Amino acid sequence: LDWKDREYWVTLTPVMAIMFCGTAHYILWQHFRLPFGATLVCTLLVIAEWIVRYVGWHGWSHYPINLITPAYFTAGALAMDAILLLSGSWAVTGIFGASLFGLLFFPSNWAWLGAFHVPAEANGLVMTLADLIGFENIRTGTPEYIRIIERGTLRTFGQHSTPVS
Repeated sequence: LDWKDREYWVTLTPVMAIMFCGTAHYILWQHFRLPFGATLVCTLLVIAEWIVRYVGWHGWSHYPINLITPAYFTAGALAMDAILLLSGSWAVTGIFGASLFGLLFFPSNWAWLGAFHVPAEANGLVMTLADLIGFENIRTGTPEYIRIIERGTLRTFGQHSTPVS
């Protein structure tokens, strides 16, 4: 939860997911004239992510399951499918549908993510609840672990904490 407000999650995740949606759109629309490729792929992607999160994170490492929820693409996928259904054009769907897919990603996830972005005070620092959860549940090799190191004593190495960590 603590890294989902960072810049890379909002920008890279829709770019990754739209490639799967475009492939499914091509197959289902070109061969069967069915305009629900993006919704189908995004639903299957969320189901697969829940399986991976539960088995990999919760099952093997006993990480709390409520802290590793996957992202949801349903609103953008429905908008993209609706534009393909109404227009029937690849170009219009590519321009407007893909734009809506990317633009609706963060607002559709904000409903469940917003509760973790309230301010909290811990050890004299004010941070979001998501950051506090990330500091308490350390996962080595992730940006949160590097963020903790940056707050530690590695800043004494000439302000270069990332190569040292």
